[in-house]
Amino acid sequence: MKGRPLAVFVAKIAAAHVTAYFLAGAVFYPLLTKPYYVGPNPLFAAFLRTEADTGLWAHVVNWFLPVEILRGILIAAVFYPLREVLTPWPFLKRWLYIAAIYLVLAFWAASAPAPGTLEGIVYMRPFITPAVHLRVQPEMILQGLALALFIAGAMMDKPEKLRLRTAP
Repeated sequence: MKGRPLAVFVAKIAAAHVTAYFLAGAVFYPLLTKPYYVGPNPLFAAFLRTEADTGLWAHVVNWFLPVEILRGILIAAVFYPLREVLTPWPFLKRWLYIAAIYLVLAFWAASAPAPGTLEGIVYMRPFITPAVHLRVQPEMILQGLALALFIAGAMMDKPEKLRLRTAP
């Protein structure tokens, strides 16, 4: 990683964030959370812009990608100073540590109340039930693991370090 410019690292992490965000949403939105956004009883429509209201959804369509890129840049800004510490770590340890940082600070312990966060459990209205808080977990966990995988990979000096060595 030494000698690589900040811009390259930021671009990789921003791309990793956008990719992980899309991946997690593509997998779990149709499987677990879509009824909370659209349908006969869209719980999240009470406080989010959803595709059920095309007028409100236009704002999301316009701002989604720029905001997610900005989030990726902010994530990169946090991890860039840590690269010298984390790069020498074995890949698995680095990956799990980055995933833990992201999942704990950006999700479970986030200071804003949202479904699935500890603050959300305390401050959200009762129609956001414990089942709702649990149902959003797989998407967030997949997003955190995928993002951490990409970040851990971006911190590698030489990709061949991951190859499995076979006994002679």
